[in-house]
Amino acid sequence: MFKKVLIAEDIDAVNTSLKEFLLGIGVKEVVYAPYCDEAYLKCKKAHLEKEPFDLLICDLSFRKDHRMEKITSGEELSYILKKETPELKIIIHSIEDQPGRVKKIIPNVDGYVCKGRHGMNYLKQAIKNVYVGKEYFSPDIEKILQDKNIIELSEYDLSILRYLSQGFTQEQISNRFRSKGMSPFSKSSIEKKLKDLREEFGANTNAQLISIVLTLQLI
Repeated sequence: MFKKVLIAEDIDAVNTSLKEFLLGIGVKEVVYAPYCDEAYLKCKKAHLEKEPFDLLICDLSFRKDHRMEKITSGEELSYILKKETPELKIIIHSIEDQPGRVKKIIPNVDGYVCKGRHGMNYLKQAIKNVYVGKEYFSPDIEKILQDKNIIELSEYDLSILRYLSQGFTQEQISNRFRSKGMSPFSKSSIEKKLKDLREEFGANTNAQLISIVLTLQLI
């Protein structure tokens, strides 16, 4: 069983119940952080002191408050920590089940469990699987992953949509792509890509397209 586990979760009641649950299944040390920045710093400090965490159990959404956070979501935290400390095992424990978001997160984690009626049973199985080097996704997440109809976007597509959502014109996006060496960067190529994306998502305008992808949490 994992010896040292970090919980990244901003709801105290969930932190408390998870800590009790983990101690009950044999975890020796459980630490929690209500902010992503704090979780990141705890992981880095433990790693530098050669007493690293074995497992991170992380929510995806964190409420904003008075603190200015550099890392604002469990998705971003997971990506950064997996890149910097690949030996750290990560299980997402969240109510979030938007297909587009789930598919983006999966490559950077070892398990994904949706909170719910049977969530703790699934989490227990996820911990067992991940401990022996296997992945685990709760049944609702497995169903999402098996759905072939989910639209997947390339980083090029996502970049266009992100810039558009920030108010950039197509000409400005073209200039940004050119300066960053992203190809194709011509305005006509970007216009064609947006036309294709509107058709794919059933949107009549770029504004409607952005509304759809934001609702689906694709950007």
